[in-house]
Amino acid sequence: MARIIVLDKYTADQIAAGEVVERPSSVVKELVENSIDAGARRIVIEIENGGLSMITVSDDGCGIEGEDLELAFQRHATSKITSTGDLSCIYTLGFRGEALPSIAAVSKLTVTTRTHEALTGTQAQIEGGNLVTVVPAGTPPGTTVTVKDLFYNTPARRKTMKSPANEGSLCGELVSRLALARPDIRYEMRVKGKGVFYSAGSGRLVDAATAVYGVNLTREMISLNFTKDGVAIVGLVGKPSISRSTRSHITLVINGRYVRCAPVTAAVEAAYHTLLPQGRKPVVLLSLAIPPELLDVNVHPAKLEVHLLEEGTVAGLVKRALLEALRTKELIPSAANATHRKYQSGLVMPQYDIPVQQERLNELVQVKVKSCVQPGLETRDNSNAAAMPHSYGQQAGSPSEGAVEKLADYDKQVASFPDLHPLAQLPPLYILAAGEDGLYIIDQHAAHERVQYEDYLAVQGTTKSQCLLEPVTLELDYRDASLLTERILWFTEAGFIIEHFGGNTFLLRGVPSRFPPGQEKTLFLDLLDYFKEKGTTSCRAEFFNHLAASVACKNAVKSGEKLTLAAMEALLKSLAGKDNPFTCPHGRPAVIKISYRDLATRFKR
Repeated sequence: MARIIVLDKYTADQIAAGEVVERPSSVVKELVENSIDAGARRIVIEIENGGLSMITVSDDGCGIEGEDLELAFQRHATSKITSTGDLSCIYTLGFRGEALPSIAAVSKLTVTTRTHEALTGTQAQIEGGNLVTVVPAGTPPGTTVTVKDLFYNTPARRKTMKSPANEGSLCGELVSRLALARPDIRYEMRVKGKGVFYSAGSGRLVDAATAVYGVNLTREMISLNFTKDGVAIVGLVGKPSISRSTRSHITLVINGRYVRCAPVTAAVEAAYHTLLPQGRKPVVLLSLAIPPELLDVNVHPAKLEVHLLEEGTVAGLVKRALLEALRTKELIPSAANATHRKYQSGLVMPQYDIPVQQERLNELVQVKVKSCVQPGLETRDNSNAAAMPHSYGQQAGSPSEGAVEKLADYDKQVASFPDLHPLAQLPPLYILAAGEDGLYIIDQHAAHERVQYEDYLAVQGTTKSQCLLEPVTLELDYRDASLLTERILWFTEAGFIIEHFGGNTFLLRGVPSRFPPGQEKTLFLDLLDYFKEKGTTSCRAEFFNHLAASVACKNAVKSGEKLTLAAMEALLKSLAGKDNPFTCPHGRPAVIKISYRDLATRFKR
C-alpha cells in the first residue's frame, strides 16, 4: 500500500475546484452571488462559446479594497463570516471562501474593482491559481470579473462539457432563476455581445416572471402571499393548464437564495394532487423567508441544496399556502388556450374549427334548449359570483403591465363554480351547458368522478364494510404478502375485511360499501401495486386518496352512457358543490369554456 502524503497546493486546488466549478454555469452562479452580496443593483453577464472561452460578470456593488484583492484569492478567505457561530445564522449567498480561488485554479482570471470611496481601482490577473500581476486601474465603482479559457489546464474535465449552445443555455437558465430570486436587481445577459435576457429590476415579482416566462404564461399564474408561524411565502402559482412534463419550472427561493429542497418540492407536487394528470408537473415560483437559524445552507459545495431543521412544518405550510391559492381561483381552462394541448390520456383538446351541419345545429340548439327551459327549473343564486377576467386577447400597454392587470383580476375572484344550465349531451362523452359568459363543455366521466371522489373522502373514517357473498381468494407472492401484512391496518380502516388463510394466501371477505361490484380482486391488487410503486414514501392520506380516486373512476358514468336532462342538471349541481370542481381526481379537466368573445372571433363578428 502506498504511503500517506500531503498533496501539493496545485493538486489540492484542482480537486477543490472540481467540487465548486462543475461547468460554466457554476462560475456564473458564484460570481453573480458575490455581486448580489456586494449590494449590486445592476449585474451584467457576458459569455462566449457557452462560457468556456469567456465569462464576464460586471456589477455596481461596493467593490473590493485594493489591499484585500490578493487575499480574496486565498482559499477560505471570506468577508461573509468570521467564526463558526456565524454558520448558524447565514444572511449572505456566499460564505465558504472557496469560489474565487477555485475558479482561478482552472482558468485565466482578471478582476478589476473599485470601492465607491476610492479614486482609482485595482486590477489583478491570476492564471491557474497563480497571481500574475496586481496593478492600479481606472474603472467605475463596482467589480468586473473576467474568466477566460475555463478548464484550460484540466483537459479531461473540459472534454466532458456539452456543446457551447447547451452550456450557454444552462447559463441562461441559471441567470433566469437568479432574476426570479432577486427581482429587485436588474440583470442583463449577453452572448457574443448580443443581449439575450433583461430583467427590469423593479422589485416586483410579476415583472421578473414576465421577463423569464413571457407575458402569456405569467397571465396564467396566481399571486400568493402567505404568512404563518414566522414563515413568509410569496410567489406565483401556475394554473393546472400550464403544466410541464418535468420539474424544471418549479423554482424555489429560500431567504433570497435559489436552491433545491426535496421536502418543499414534494409539498408543491402534493398541493397539485388531483389537479394535474399523472406525469405532469406544475409551474410554480415560491420565495420563502425562514429564520436563518432554521436553515442549514452548509451542506453542498455549490450551495445548491439546503436542509430545513423543521422540514415537516415548512413543507406543511407550503402545501397549505398553495392549496389556499388554488382553491380561491377559478381553474376552468379556456378552449382557446387549450387548443393543441395533449394530456397523458391521449386525448387532444377540441379544435373547434370542424364545420357543423346546419341540420345538426338546429337539432341541438332548438330542440334541446326548449326541453331544458321549462317552468320550475331550479336556478342557483349567482349574485355573489365574481366576474370572469376579460379575454387575454386584449392588447396591453406593456407586457409587464398586462401581466399585473390580469393577476390583479384573479386576486379579486373567489372560487365559485359558474351557474350552468345543460343544453344537450354531445355523444359519446360531453355535456353542453350554457353559462352567462359562454358555452361550457363538461366531461361527464371526469365530472362524476370528481363528485364520487370527494363524496368518498367525506365519509372517510366512517366507511362501512360490505360483506361478499363468496370470499375472494388472494394468492399473493412473498412481496405482496409482506406489503399487505405491513399495511393491514390501513386496509382495515378503509373498510376491507381480510383473513389470513395460511402462507401467502388471504381471503377477502368484505370491501368498503361504495366498492364497485365485480371488481374487488382487480382493485385490491391495484392497491398493492400502488404500494410497490410508492414504497415506504406513501403515507396514510395518500393511500386513502388513491383508493378514493380508484373507486370513483370505476363508479363514474362512462363514455357512451346516455344521460337525461334531469341527470345532467343533477350532476352539474353536485359538481358545483365540491371543493375542486374543475378537474377529475387524476388531474384531467372536467370543464372547459368557450367564451362569447371566442365565439364572436370564430364567426368573424
